[in-house]
Amino acid sequence: MSEVDPPRFRPDLYKGTAAYYEQFRPPYPDALLADLRNRLAISGDDRLLDLACGTGQVAAPLSGFFRETVAVDAEAETIAFASGNAARLGRPGIRWLVGTAESPPVSGTFELIAIGTAFHRLDRPAVARRMRELVTADGAVALLWSPVPSDGDQPWQQELRQIIVDWLDRSGSADRMPSGWQEALAASPDRQVLERAGFTYLGRFEFPRDETWTVNALIGFMYSTSILSRAALGSAIPDFEADLARVSLGRAGRRARACARRPSPARVAASLRPCSGEAAGTANHPNPAER
Repeated sequence: MSEVDPPRFRPDLYKGTAAYYEQFRPPYPDALLADLRNRLAISGDDRLLDLACGTGQVAAPLSGFFRETVAVDAEAETIAFASGNAARLGRPGIRWLVGTAESPPVSGTFELIAIGTAFHRLDRPAVARRMRELVTADGAVALLWSPVPSDGDQPWQQELRQIIVDWLDRSGSADRMPSGWQEALAASPDRQVLERAGFTYLGRFEFPRDETWTVNALIGFMYSTSILSRAALGSAIPDFEADLARVSLGRAGRRARACARRPSPARVAASLRPCSGEAAGTANHPNPAER
């Protein structure tokens, strides 16, 4: 698939997911965010741009380290939730804007531009070119990723993967993932996309962390996704929850807990800085359940 014909995801896929996204998506590890600040020597006097921001998993924890933070998402419902949530929690200093990552409604430049678990869903070449225009001469961009509970080899994770596959078919949700999206990622890895836009690739850095999952947490997580949200499942919600309740986390039913240790990677590229590192691992193709 050529750069001029990227896969197109429907714009309404996260309808009704914001509250579940905020509650059930694990936050990015503190170690990842601290490493990002230290690695890029954030000055504190400039601005942060969070593209495809969702409910603010990147903007909220980093906003205190910048003079101004701007968070942009294409879904008005998500921005309304994030803005209201920030007000309730006393998180001033973030401007929440509705707009696409390809054409964000911003002006000026930013010291850091971040995209959290979303770059694979965007017109990556167009977004990379726009980021190159918006980042300061000594600034950087960062692609953050968060693993999903079905990533792994534990028996319960294998069961969960099969349930996801089965329900994509049963719910008719397969069309929520455009044809050829994985092939596009393989043909043009993220590093290549960034370098073509004029960035210097600094590396891929991983921060493993243990996550504990219950059945209720798994249900909430799936409702935060674009593929098996409550809107996608409709009247089949009770049957879907019953299937998830049978995932063998342990012997305590919905109170059972399972732990998964997975890395949260960050890919970092700078605008004009010399390269200071190499990729620490191969490019991963995100699970479709990721944002």
